[in-house]
Amino acid sequence: MIFFVSTAAHAYTFRRLLGFPGVPKTASYTYDRLFRSRRVPRGTWVFTDFDRLGAWELELAARAYRSLKAAGLTVLNDPAIVCQRFTLLRRLREQGFNRFAVWSVDAGEWPDRYPVFLRAQSAHRGSFSGLLGDRAALEAAIAERIGRGVPRRELMVVEYCAEAVREGLFRKLASYRVGAVMVPALCVHQSSWVAKDGEMGIAGQDLYDDEYRIVAEDRHCAEIRPAFEIGEIEFGRADFGMVDGRPQVYEINTNPTIGILEKHPFAVRIKADRLFQEKFAAALRRIDTPDSAERVPIKSSVLKEQRRHDRWMTKGRWVI
Repeated sequence: MIFFVSTAAHAYTFRRLLGFPGVPKTASYTYDRLFRSRRVPRGTWVFTDFDRLGAWELELAARAYRSLKAAGLTVLNDPAIVCQRFTLLRRLREQGFNRFAVWSVDAGEWPDRYPVFLRAQSAHRGSFSGLLGDRAALEAAIAERIGRGVPRRELMVVEYCAEAVREGLFRKLASYRVGAVMVPALCVHQSSWVAKDGEMGIAGQDLYDDEYRIVAEDRHCAEIRPAFEIGEIEFGRADFGMVDGRPQVYEINTNPTIGILEKHPFAVRIKADRLFQEKFAAALRRIDTPDSAERVPIKSSVLKEQRRHDRWMTKGRWVI
């Protein structure tokens, strides 16, 4: 049994896994439920969704992680050390993996090269601006967002680093890490450099054929694994693009939406998705824990005190 821990509003991301052929039993667990639990089922526990947690919730999650780990369970993603977006991108740049830089608005950092764009350090809200060509445009974009009420500490500046796979078409690639196993996923093809949701059928037969080969050959997996190591992330999906023949990681999402491609105008895409499902299910089987009726106690004085304070509350509150 594998338990994925996430915020309550984003527990839907793993539901489609039940439709994958050969997938082991999985279940969602919310952080609120975990923090209130004195005992939990024996199984494999995967902690996710860190960029949607507050500081105190993150500490409680780290304490729960340590209790489960001490009980001998397989547990992935230590909440105390997993790098979130800004820190990950800064580390990737400093260690020579990425060629593009990031800057913190709250720290008063300003780019020394352009174009750039503005985005949030937490959650998954996409870009807050188009491409900005100079400091005046960036200052205006920052002022506009703060004027809307976006906290300054949430704002980060990202150097533009993308390359069209062909004229007018961008490709975002993805690879998952599931414990020790890397699994290549389907691409996103879009006419905009902000390749997020994709456009149906836009890539054409040749690129969809290449996409199938990416999944079949585990292409880029060995190149992307170091990014997970740098970010100290054991489970998640790296979104990246190829620029001058080198992968550039834009983020690693620990709580990615995992879906099933049910129809597409190009049959090879359906074939590629089925192959991805098989590989992902096989990777999950590698980390699976056999079903057991045993329940494991969560031993943490801080979590015990938290449960006492939250006894009559519908949602956990800050204690310390």
